[in-house]
Amino acid sequence: MKGPQWIFGLLIATFCLTAWSTHLLPPELPSEQVQSDEEGWWGTGYMVGTISSKGWEVGFIWESGELELQAGEGVYTKKHYPAEAYDISIQPEYRYLWDRLRVSSTPVVIKYKYPFWYNSMATNSRYRVIDVTPVESSFSKTPSFTQFPNGIDSNPAIENSRVFSEWQTFGLVLHVARWGQVVMDHKCTVYLHLGGTARILKSRQVYKPALEYNVYQNDYEVRTVLTYETYEVEAPNIVQLFTHNEAICRYAEDAALSQSEVYVEYTGLRTQADTETFSILHSIQVEDPYDDED
Repeated sequence: MKGPQWIFGLLIATFCLTAWSTHLLPPELPSEQVQSDEEGWWGTGYMVGTISSKGWEVGFIWESGELELQAGEGVYTKKHYPAEAYDISIQPEYRYLWDRLRVSSTPVVIKYKYPFWYNSMATNSRYRVIDVTPVESSFSKTPSFTQFPNGIDSNPAIENSRVFSEWQTFGLVLHVARWGQVVMDHKCTVYLHLGGTARILKSRQVYKPALEYNVYQNDYEVRTVLTYETYEVEAPNIVQLFTHNEAICRYAEDAALSQSEVYVEYTGLRTQADTETFSILHSIQVEDPYDDED
């Protein structure tokens, strides 16, 4: 396919996919779409947790500081939130952050960028630290509380009640990411820890012997073939919720930055309350906005 034809075909496919998604997903009330910040797109975001150092690594033509962030570790609540581990990296231009991050016994706020293109030989992680700040002492001191003291509720209409349903839950926001998607779709992903752990399925590559027919030898022979097998692991009970609403995204960020537990309502598939597919966050409210305030 020639260049112009290929581009035209891509635009048509994108338009069809967007139209299908718009029809399938419950609509949100009109609002300002999720915005990028000074780092722009592909991805930026916040994580909150404690830090441990893996060391400053120097290669032949590159160097970087490698750290592990335990998201949820050190948070002071009555509910137990087992930590989710993230590998994060510091590039040489942000070396001044290294001494501030090597060891953190109390939670800190990490701002990162997640580039679409990057040199995998120059870092162990795509999560590249660009700023670090203390955890906010109280949600009541954040801009979101000033603008929405009673939380946000967009009350979306459910177009197909046989497929979608509204769900309510409670948890701790650990991580909020802003993404620039294909063409014009900008969204925000909220990683909400529901507390405790859950059994999740993972897959791994496995080489196994298999009996196959060899047409050239007119006989069967044993060959080693690559297959995939699923297995269960115990992991922190975290769900991903999505929004295209800038106010809800900012509210979730401020809840994460102040380590405040939230009540949320979201629209998801009726068959699975904690699904990561088509889970649209439309209501969020901090449980106690004045918690830990001096």
